[in-house]
Amino acid sequence: MELIVTSSVEDNDGEFWALYQDAFQNLRHQAVQRHLMYDTEFKEVMLDERVTKYMVRDAQTGRLVALSTMTNDLHAVPLVSPEYFQHQYPELYAQQRIWYIGFLAVAPDYQGSPAASQLIERMCADVNAADGMFVVDICEHRSRRMFAIGIERMAAQHLPNLKRKRLDAQVFWGYEFPDATAA
Repeated sequence: MELIVTSSVEDNDGEFWALYQDAFQNLRHQAVQRHLMYDTEFKEVMLDERVTKYMVRDAQTGRLVALSTMTNDLHAVPLVSPEYFQHQYPELYAQQRIWYIGFLAVAPDYQGSPAASQLIERMCADVNAADGMFVVDICEHRSRRMFAIGIERMAAQHLPNLKRKRLDAQVFWGYEFPDATAA
């Protein structure tokens, strides 16, 4: 597997978009909040030089099998409050030592392969080199499937002193109006 890191990617043939869609398609019906970017949003992120792209290609076939994004410019991340981090972690924020992982996508047939671990290892190395921290948003469905613990285990192989901390949560409530004639 070949790891590639770059600041900008043009997805002319749709290879990156296809991987992203395949990896996260099931979240469309498993999470209330939209977790998949629209095509135009995805293209903007891929071209945004404030956001680093991490990719893994199968060395034998050249196929893109994993893709992730990470940035320490929290203003580049829609719906994330830079002010939260400025208040909670003033020194890290002022020195741009807080990284946000936008997504980590692995092709369904490569899940369980070393691809995700390769991405996490490199992202951890980048964050660790600056003595920083990284943040990732995991929906409740994936949280129940222990994604946060899985990320921690992979990252801890490279950063043994790593500590996981839940920063926040958002809960969606539904209010139904039963049919009055049914009573």
